[in-house]
Amino acid sequence: MFDALSKGLGNPYLLLASCLAAGAAVTLLLWGVALTVRQKIEPIRAVLSELQMQARRERLREASPLFALFLRVSPLILPLSRKLKLDSVKASLAERYARAGWPGGMNDDELMALSLLISLLATPFLVFSAWLVLGVLLGAGPIAALLGLVGIILGPGLVSSSLDKRAKKRDQRIERAMPFVLELLVLSVRSGASLPIALQRVTIDYRDHPVGEEFKATLIEIEVGATMRQAFENLAQRLPIKVIRSFVDDILQSDELGQPIAETLERLANRVRVRRVQDATEVAGKAKVLVLVPGMLVLVASLILLFAPFIVRLVYSEEMAAIL
Repeated sequence: MFDALSKGLGNPYLLLASCLAAGAAVTLLLWGVALTVRQKIEPIRAVLSELQMQARRERLREASPLFALFLRVSPLILPLSRKLKLDSVKASLAERYARAGWPGGMNDDELMALSLLISLLATPFLVFSAWLVLGVLLGAGPIAALLGLVGIILGPGLVSSSLDKRAKKRDQRIERAMPFVLELLVLSVRSGASLPIALQRVTIDYRDHPVGEEFKATLIEIEVGATMRQAFENLAQRLPIKVIRSFVDDILQSDELGQPIAETLERLANRVRVRRVQDATEVAGKAKVLVLVPGMLVLVASLILLFAPFIVRLVYSEEMAAIL
């Protein structure tokens, strides 16, 4: 079989390498499509002031030279981003961008332009790699075309993956801070402040934290005319965390039934505190199980070091006795 392939196409090992490259290209293509064209139930709605967006832009511009370079190059790509009819991809990127906290303060067109820029940079590199590695075998024809298609979809895929990781870390920070935020809300409401004023206090004390940013966005939505239910529902949609979902449900239920907000927040704070202790206990239990594996390895290694000289001496003495 390999002889026939060798006569027709050259080295069979190069043929095998080309098949593996094609498989990897198809995998990357499917991964990019799954990340960018995944349908959602409802798009995320959020309102941020121009001042907040500009502050995020300036903060990332100072921290990242690459982002500053992108802002200079983006006007050249924005017309292409607006002309392409990729509404589903743009909506998917915008949703992940909102969950990640709008890093850089970019709008939807700029985010799409960033994805296109990565695609434009990745496509020639992948095609050149195909020509360099597989050009002798297949003339870089079908493999190069396939890798070029992968390069086009790779930009939105990489941006989506990066935003998902950033959103996950951000959700973890919010989940850790919520017990303290709830206690601050309880103290503020108990002192006579209304819920919006209590939320405003949280945005001041947590101005550089994702909790403060999200509560600030919620207050802005209420100020521009959204109902409290709509603003809090948008908050729960941006942050799919159990504690945020419980917070929103309890607040809305308390508002509908006319129950005191302070008592509702205090009960929620107690539940969150108990749940946090339970989660810590569960993590500690899993850690004990994970520690058993390296402990057993160390024990086995110690036994080998302890008994190895005796085993070697026994084997050596038996060999010497057989020789004699």
